Amino acid sequence: MSNNGTVVSVQKLSKHFKSGGTTVPAVDDISFELPRGKMIAIKGSSGSGKSTLLNLIGALDRPTSGTIIVDGVDVSRVHGGGEVRYRLSKVGFVFQSYYLIPNLTALENVMLPMELNGTKRKQREAKARELLERVGIDEPRQARRPTRLSGGEQQRVAIARALANGPSLILGDEPTGNLDSRTGKRIVELLYSLTKDGKTVILATHAPEIATRADMVLEMEDGKVTISSAPASGARR
Repeated sequence: MSNNGTVVSVQKLSKHFKSGGTTVPAVDDISFELPRGKMIAIKGSSGSGKSTLLNLIGALDRPTSGTIIVDGVDVSRVHGGGEVRYRLSKVGFVFQSYYLIPNLTALENVMLPMELNGTKRKQREAKARELLERVGIDEPRQARRPTRLSGGEQQRVAIARALANGPSLILGDEPTGNLDSRTGKRIVELLYSLTKDGKTVILATHAPEIATRADMVLEMEDGKVTISSAPASGARR
């Protein structure tokens, strides 16, 4: 079980895929624990297993073997409705391509997870406006659809949406991959600021600015976690 200091506990975790007659170990018998309220970068080349690991923690994929405990929930054992509840309440997702719903406004995109979680309309609208203001999306832009927002603005809306149901864990897969370096740095700072509220932010990334800013770095190679460390130049509060 997770204690107050540990939000993610991974034990002997593996995920294998079949490719023709070959079994490919995308994640290969790894174990680690991640502290609450920190930003963690998962680094590695394409095919190293970092996105697969992120998907396993987020219950977007199922492990072949091993366990994942997130904030007291055994993710490796949740099914059906339990899996949906876990993703709605414990985890917020931020992706490289934003995945905003194009026919909804920014405000409506942020309200949607709360609607799925059963929050009353007045409450979810107030919370969505509060979150959008927090990430720097003012009221006029809240009424715009994604195509009328810049890439950086769309990613800010996606971060607000990820926070909608108050998750303890934010997962990001290359969250700055479609942004210019200046905008990317602003998004990294925004994600880092979430740790001050006790959120744990785990980012799979190639971006050096994320690894430099992170409190901890997991380096993956061939499905293995090869290094778990705090970066030498990492920022401290």
